[in-house]
Amino acid sequence: MLTKDWRNILIVILFILTLLVAGCWDRKEIENRGYVLGVSIDHVVSPEPKGLHDLDETPQAAGQRKYKLTFEMPKFNKSETSKEVSKGQNHLLWSGEGESMFAITRMVSTKTYFSPFFEDLQVLIFSESVAREGVGDILDFFLRDAEMRRRTKVFVTPGRAEDILKAKLQVEEVNSTFIGKLAANTAKAPYFAAKEELGQIAQALRANHSFIVPIIVVEDQEVRLLKGAIFNKDHKMVGEMSELEILGGKILRKTLKQGIVVVPNPADPQHIATFEIYEKKIKVDSHVENNQILFTVQAILIGTLGENMIHEQDAVDPIFTKAVEKEIATEVTRSIRAAFSKQQQLKADVTELGNLVHRQHPDYWKNVQERWDEEVFPMAQLDVSVKIQIRRPVITH
Repeated sequence: MLTKDWRNILIVILFILTLLVAGCWDRKEIENRGYVLGVSIDHVVSPEPKGLHDLDETPQAAGQRKYKLTFEMPKFNKSETSKEVSKGQNHLLWSGEGESMFAITRMVSTKTYFSPFFEDLQVLIFSESVAREGVGDILDFFLRDAEMRRRTKVFVTPGRAEDILKAKLQVEEVNSTFIGKLAANTAKAPYFAAKEELGQIAQALRANHSFIVPIIVVEDQEVRLLKGAIFNKDHKMVGEMSELEILGGKILRKTLKQGIVVVPNPADPQHIATFEIYEKKIKVDSHVENNQILFTVQAILIGTLGENMIHEQDAVDPIFTKAVEKEIATEVTRSIRAAFSKQQQLKADVTELGNLVHRQHPDYWKNVQERWDEEVFPMAQLDVSVKIQIRRPVITH
């Protein structure tokens, strides 16, 4: 017989073993979990008037059938060689309509046993019509949900947002996954708006700051990122930044990393010359004089002559090199001024120049922060100095 001490030891061991084998009590197979990879938000097409308690699509105490949410989930196949995947049918789309994002999500759960699971959400896409109405209230649900990824990329599209998820792209990946990866290339393309993540937008919403979101379109089975949607501090889309203005905006915000600038070739304007940026030195300062604000931008961009369409031109000719540098400097200066002017026109400081004033002139900022976007920033002045340095003008191999 076991002694009392040994019985106590055995009980403790059994208790520990019970804890070890209980780790998978709530396991759920991957193919039975509704991994939401993308969400699109549109207005309902021609919504019918609804009463307070007459909501066929989404039962809720108040509201109307206003928004249509579409969730994209991966389609798991038993065989990796499934014909359905090769045909592009690699995803499932579920939609719901209503006004409450939470209620719509719960309603989608009544259509499928895949309970929406947001921890792997890659993209959140707004239609332009929804974006111009305002996104602050809509984003409240996504920011409160504990499962939501703060690194989710946010986009705006001119047409129906659901069309982006429904599109048959020339890739085997789920659309949302592909778009999420595509956004990483904005660092190499200075004319494309920088990726804006849900966490960054949350900070802008809390601080009542303006922000910019990339615009996405689908053309001929291809996804393109172009332009940027400008949101004011009321969280409403008020305009767009062109590709030229986006380049200047990245310099003002000091987020330019690399990329190319294409200009007319000074030897023959009918041809082009392309400058590839691989190093930059950007300094942006604010100055206050007589209660007026002035911003100064000093930018030195260093790179190579990545393309010269006139092959007989002597690229090492210092006169030609200086002419190309001047042409590029003129183009970059124009982009900076265009970006600054567009923000002033829309009264939306998306390049966060107000934060610079806050840091450099805190006392002045206290007096103008409440009027910054609407009154002070639109009257600010800008002084720009751009210098271009071409380091390798010739072919090296």
